[in-house]
Amino acid sequence: ETEFREVQKWLNVVDPAANFSSALAVREPGTGNWLLEGRDYMDWKEGNGGVLWLYGIPGCGKSVLRDDHALGYFYFTFSDSQKQNLSNMLLSLIGQLLRGRSDTALPDEIMNLYRKSKAIGTLPDIKDLQTVFSHITKLSKKTFIILDALDEFPKETRGSVLSWLSELTADHNAESLSILVTSRSEADIVKSLEPLTTYAISLQSKVIDADIRAYIQNSLDGKDGFKKFTKEIRCEIEDTLVSRAQGMFRWVDCLLRILQECITPKAVRAALKELPKDLDSRAMHWLSCSAEPLTLDQLAEAVVIEYDVNKYGEDPETLFEAESLMSICPSLISFEDARDDESPTQESRRLRLAHFSVKEYLISDRAAQGP
Repeated sequence: ETEFREVQKWLNVVDPAANFSSALAVREPGTGNWLLEGRDYMDWKEGNGGVLWLYGIPGCGKSVLRDDHALGYFYFTFSDSQKQNLSNMLLSLIGQLLRGRSDTALPDEIMNLYRKSKAIGTLPDIKDLQTVFSHITKLSKKTFIILDALDEFPKETRGSVLSWLSELTADHNAESLSILVTSRSEADIVKSLEPLTTYAISLQSKVIDADIRAYIQNSLDGKDGFKKFTKEIRCEIEDTLVSRAQGMFRWVDCLLRILQECITPKAVRAALKELPKDLDSRAMHWLSCSAEPLTLDQLAEAVVIEYDVNKYGEDPETLFEAESLMSICPSLISFEDARDDESPTQESRRLRLAHFSVKEYLISDRAAQGP
């Protein structure tokens, strides 16, 4: 029994459930129905199987378009190196598929692999993990695998995942294995996935404009910050955001948070004319360029560093409250999950950018020009 628990812990080296919960929490009720009720998705889920590739621009909501039929899922995450690892992905998927089975005994292949890995003190060989994974998927009549944000797997080693997908689909009957992959349409991903794909769905802005409009309407009607606005201003906000969003939920969410703070129609219209200046804030740049994730206290110290050489030696400025940094467009900054050996206090928890597209914007030439 002790060994059984150890194996379960070994398989659960990373937990994608936290990513799933985060995505579910921000999903707007009623959105995404165009996908879940669409012919391609229904055929993929109920009948033909194979690979369904969902691709689109950064921040368009690929990670929150989910159904509850998947038996194994994994979220690649740019801010977590443990979720940019093929071995960890395979271990996690194997563990999930086994938990869904009625029998409690672990297959001999898993036990032997665990004992071998423990004996030599390293992770299992990738080929061994792939072989075991393929065997586990064949124990069920139908297996669903969801891989989110494949483009957030480091490009220099992403070929290992793409090669595995190619081998996996070649080794399985499409009707017994359904794989859903979400990503941006980057060149290497396109080259590898196109030959494997049974269904490809592009998240162009025209496809999800209705979802974005529903999200905006629900926000304008339901959030206290917008109740002071006239109907005319709310309609102007809705029409402007839908027309300029270009399919990016993340951009819309950030603008809505800023618009809530506006106190005059003039301020609302000014905010609608340009991207939030907070995208170029010093705090955001520190998070995008730091070699490792910063805690809230560390970030509070960093943002008050004075770059003017004429002011060196002066008493440093300090923030009244480090927590005030979280008001910088909170849809773009979030806390990492606390690790087992770390203090759970807010000040000591690490911060990260909420989405890969935020970092890309901040290190782009456009952002480098500065305000």
